[in-house]
Amino acid sequence: MSERKRNKSDILGTEGATMTRRKVLKTGAAATAAVTSFSIFSRSHAADQSLRVLCWPGYEERGVIEEFEDTHKVKVDFKIYIGGEQMLSYFSQTPRGTFDAIISDSEYIGKLKALNALEPFSTAGMPDIDNYHPKLRDVKMLRADDGKVWSVVTRFSFYGISYNTNVISHEEAQDWNILFDPKLKGRIGVFDWYLPNMGNVSMAVQPNIEDPYAISDEALEKVRQWLLKLRPQVLMFAAANQPLVQAMLAEDIYASPVGDFEIDLILAGHKNYSSTIPKQGGVRFQETAALCAQGRNKELAMEWIKYMMRAKTQSQLVYTNAFKARAPNMKVVDYWNDQQRELLSYVPDPNNPKQLLVETLLERSVPRSLPSLQPERKWIDIYNEFKSAS
Repeated sequence: MSERKRNKSDILGTEGATMTRRKVLKTGAAATAAVTSFSIFSRSHAADQSLRVLCWPGYEERGVIEEFEDTHKVKVDFKIYIGGEQMLSYFSQTPRGTFDAIISDSEYIGKLKALNALEPFSTAGMPDIDNYHPKLRDVKMLRADDGKVWSVVTRFSFYGISYNTNVISHEEAQDWNILFDPKLKGRIGVFDWYLPNMGNVSMAVQPNIEDPYAISDEALEKVRQWLLKLRPQVLMFAAANQPLVQAMLAEDIYASPVGDFEIDLILAGHKNYSSTIPKQGGVRFQETAALCAQGRNKELAMEWIKYMMRAKTQSQLVYTNAFKARAPNMKVVDYWNDQQRELLSYVPDPNNPKQLLVETLLERSVPRSLPSLQPERKWIDIYNEFKSAS
């Protein structure tokens, strides 16, 4: 166990409420470096010979995009962002027509619609949509009129409990209330963003609720009380996953309600880590590909969206240096080895062998969304109260 002083202010970046999804690997630094200056693209481009995409890290990696560029004899120019609010900021600060396509988390599609930024499209005639898991093929918040959609899912994963299996058993991890166990006092690390944390707590106090972000004021107060009860268990808040990984390896923390960062720990040779979604349910993030309404190259943008829906492309996209995730196209298993299938949960569920474990996790989870019955500010204030409580 690490002998470093363990205190609430020990670790990094606790002030921002909306920061990164995951900066798990230092090898992802090159991809995210693009956000440090406001140059629009990572490579120079000619407007009539390129596609311009605003996206999360990973889409720009050569293994993901090279085949598309070679097939269409074009360059795809990427502007990398970290977080939905940064995405909206970049889009709003650039002239309309700058981007041809956007990768957006599903809950931010509504905000892009409000900016008249997107053009709906039909998935009819797109054969890969039939290979999508049903929960990711027809997503309520992505539906447009006339049977069209605003975007299609390209990558997703879960916010559950990541834990040290030497301390927490698989059975114990099936209940969110394990986080209150005395053996975890001062041993929990929290990813510093109100949205997934409060969504998960909403499900902890209202098990398997259909929309954990559409709750009454009374239910929101229960979320607040649950968070305040949890506070003495928390050692650290981190604005990125890397500090949580380091703290887990040092055994400063034994658990984190962040999800599946144990994949990279296992790949690095550390076998005593796992994650799950508790029985009460949890939230998942969903990245989606959307067509820009004022894009200059819509035909090519649609070809890129179709390309991102392919099983082969997604098999590479969810296994990038940036981070590991899951693929909505269930045919990805045809392109993976046994280790990849096991790490990403595309193996039979031992408790229900008729379906894959990833399907069980999908059944236990709901899409991350935005508060709909209270102002976002009210939720953020509760989260900040949780952080500042002693």
